[in-house]
Amino acid sequence: MTDSMISFLVGLAVVLVVAAVMLARRYMRDHKGEGMSQWLDAHHMGWMHHRH
Repeated sequence: MTDSMISFLVGLAVVLVVAAVMLARRYMRDHKGEGMSQWLDAHHMGWMHHRH
């Protein structure tokens, strides 16, 4: 890969990480009553419970 391509990918990764952190902070601020484990179970682990 060329240097410009590598720098583009690194910059894109940084932007994505910053956006994810901002969204997580906003979500946690709006849902203070929920714990992270409850959020993970409800949003990400649900598919595991359907396939046994």
